[in-house]
Amino acid sequence: MKYENVWNAVDNLAKKHGLSPSGLAKLAGLDATTFNKSKRIRPDGKKRWPSLDSINRLLEIFNISFEQFYALSNSDEEKENGSIPYIKLSCLPNQLVDKKIDMRNWNKVLFPDFKDALYAVEIDSSSYAPLLRYGTILIMAENSDIRNGDRAVIFLNDGHILIKEFIRRTASKLVVCNINTPEIEENVAINDVALINRIVWISQ
Repeated sequence: MKYENVWNAVDNLAKKHGLSPSGLAKLAGLDATTFNKSKRIRPDGKKRWPSLDSINRLLEIFNISFEQFYALSNSDEEKENGSIPYIKLSCLPNQLVDKKIDMRNWNKVLFPDFKDALYAVEIDSSSYAPLLRYGTILIMAENSDIRNGDRAVIFLNDGHILIKEFIRRTASKLVVCNINTPEIEENVAINDVALINRIVWISQ
């Protein structure tokens, strides 16, 4: 996420609705100077980012997601470069080929912190409620170390998928817990695991 892009999104959101940065701030119930250009650099010359609270106010007022807000800052080329593969969870098991995920025919979704080897998965069942509700988007990392406390998707050799919190790994098993009941540990045999990918972001 770039400092310039966040402020560009603020300016472009204001323009889209025929407002000045000051008018945008007033509409969101903020101090009129919140988004003024004079407020974007601190007296010591360091960059000042908009607060999370002020951005959340904008998302609520205009009923948009953060992805939609951030996309306002980008050119068409940047939007294409800032997209990652996307699929629904129920379709994911069929995409595993030789212990790799085939994403060639997937749709794309914008993600603000674009990096290589990220992909998006939409929860399309109620099996993981209440924490992961129907429609929740997971941003996954293909090539990432899994550490204690990370949430991960575990692909099993039999085609099943587990969404768990990772605790530790031994020579023969993964020790994990259910996201909804973290106090209960479970064991998954290493020999049953085809692939494990870390969840780096979960939509709210």
